[in-house]
Amino acid sequence: MTALRYILEFAIIIPGVIFAVMPVLDDLRVKSVSFYGAVITALILIGSFVRYKFSLMHYTVITPIAILMVIIYFLVVNASPGRKLFCVFTSSMLCMFSRFYTVFVMAPFEAENSIWYTTGLLTFKSGIICLIFALMIGGFFSRTLLFRLPMLMKQENISQLWKVLFLVPMFMTMLIWWIIPVHPEFAMVGRIRPASLIILGVMLMMILLLYNIFWWIAEKFSERSRLQQENTLLMMEGKRYKELRSYMNETRALRHDFRQHILVITQLASSESFTELKDYLQKFTDTYGEKILTGGGVQYSKNVAVDATASYYTSYAEAHGAKIDWRLNLPPELPINEAEYCAMLGNLTENALKAAANLPEGERNVKIISSMLTQKIIGLSIDNPFTGKINFDKNGLPVSSENEHGIGLISVFNTVQRYDGTINITTENNIFSVDIILYCK
Repeated sequence: MTALRYILEFAIIIPGVIFAVMPVLDDLRVKSVSFYGAVITALILIGSFVRYKFSLMHYTVITPIAILMVIIYFLVVNASPGRKLFCVFTSSMLCMFSRFYTVFVMAPFEAENSIWYTTGLLTFKSGIICLIFALMIGGFFSRTLLFRLPMLMKQENISQLWKVLFLVPMFMTMLIWWIIPVHPEFAMVGRIRPASLIILGVMLMMILLLYNIFWWIAEKFSERSRLQQENTLLMMEGKRYKELRSYMNETRALRHDFRQHILVITQLASSESFTELKDYLQKFTDTYGEKILTGGGVQYSKNVAVDATASYYTSYAEAHGAKIDWRLNLPPELPINEAEYCAMLGNLTENALKAAANLPEGERNVKIISSMLTQKIIGLSIDNPFTGKINFDKNGLPVSSENEHGIGLISVFNTVQRYDGTINITTENNIFSVDIILYCK
């Protein structure tokens, strides 16, 4: 019976793993349930055997097992360290809270538990209650763990905050561990037990409220970022519309005057005044040729939003003595969010033009290719010349000492991750190349 109590106590690992995995289900490198079941079973049996064999205190065995579990978690989850630590400490906080609450609820029974003094082992009944509390708390936090945290982790505007956000559940875990009574008898002194049960319940609701407030704030920031993207795109489309309208007005005027030019050309030809005809045609071509061939009517792709973005950055490039070779083969409707794609295209184009600006004017050439590889896969490739040396961080993104230069690549990287895509950056022969593949759901 004692051995079963050890196994039951270590069974808290099961809800702990569930709590940690729920927010990152889409980011698991290993999807096999049998794998996790085998690992969890092995850790429970090893931990309970060691405690039973050597009569060790709970924390002396659970601590190294927890460290081993964190190492495995880091290996099987594809997310940033800050996000993974936040999930790990949220799980440990909830499991620690379950044990803490169990001690206070079951204090009258645990006060007569003689084994507690030597190993801190809960009674069989308390072990069952602890698991029940863990499952209840899991249900209480299920919406947050399954839906809101995954949404938060995909928000690019708070990607840097995860480096410090994990400190909140880590502090709560340490606080709960520190205030767990050394012996259940201490919880029976005066009004400590009833007051603690109320305070602990309120504290659990406050933790949930804190997580929900954080989610709400992040959603507002995300909505603001989305609106900024859409406003930028609308500005580009507005500029494109003005260009097209100006082109249409110029074309209408040209059509109106074209009859007079035809009469002049016909008369010069009929009188065999070929020298004058050649000069007249040259002046006509110099005045109207470019408007006829290009004007505002250049179509870069079949997508209006992409065309507006390309037109905007073409004007930007011309103003800075650069040239962009657009090769866009995209449909009228993209299988991904147009604002996100155009923001990504704009960030990469702007970075390419800034890098090329350091070269002589005749060498500032940027090449941009994008097309549908399949109905659900978009490819994007951008090449630009550069000078100097480029260093890369652990994510393969370039690190620049210039303020704000290259910041757009962080946004691009997060967009690629949201679409389960790949990004490959190379620098060969002073050509900076970005190759992206997006898998559209």
